[in-house]
Amino acid sequence: MKLEGARRFCAAGLRRRAISLGAVVAVGLALSKLVVFAGEGKPGKDAADTLTVVDLSALNWLSITWSTMEELVRVDKDGRTVPTLATEWKWLDDRTIEFKLRQGVAFQDGEKFNAHVFRRSFDEVQRWKAPHPPGAFLNFAPATKLSVVDDYTVRFTFPEPDASALMKFRGMHVGSTKFWDEGGFVHKKTGTAEGHW
Repeated sequence: MKLEGARRFCAAGLRRRAISLGAVVAVGLALSKLVVFAGEGKPGKDAADTLTVVDLSALNWLSITWSTMEELVRVDKDGRTVPTLATEWKWLDDRTIEFKLRQGVAFQDGEKFNAHVFRRSFDEVQRWKAPHPPGAFLNFAPATKLSVVDDYTVRFTFPEPDASALMKFRGMHVGSTKFWDEGGFVHKKTGTAEGHW
């Protein structure tokens, strides 16, 4: 895979992870499908000091989705839920949560992120019977409702209280309109996104 190909996979606002040469050697001994690119230096650093590692394993679906898509929230190194595509959220009652969305985010194809684009991703995933192969506990109940309050505010209403809702948002990947229009996660042979990993 050429560097340009790897760059095409970078999505809305993601930062490339740079690691030391020593770490690359250690990881490279354990894994057989790594491609290493030199010269991806950060501003103020010599480009030769920085390497970018791309995992080519087709089985590493977490690496693929987390390196190409964003979610409303993520979990930091201390296990805290932190905003990513969301800037804040609040529970309006025990079944309703409202998110303020980050402004100024653009996908790699140039589309601007907003509540309507987010809705498309939610609607696409909700059509699947089993969107999360690691377990149904990551799926939103089919009766979950999403309301677009304004261009940068969305509101979810769950059919019953859901203590795991924030964890589920951590696993809901957001793609651009073009991504969904051109097939999304749909497998060409089966014509469905079920079991897409």
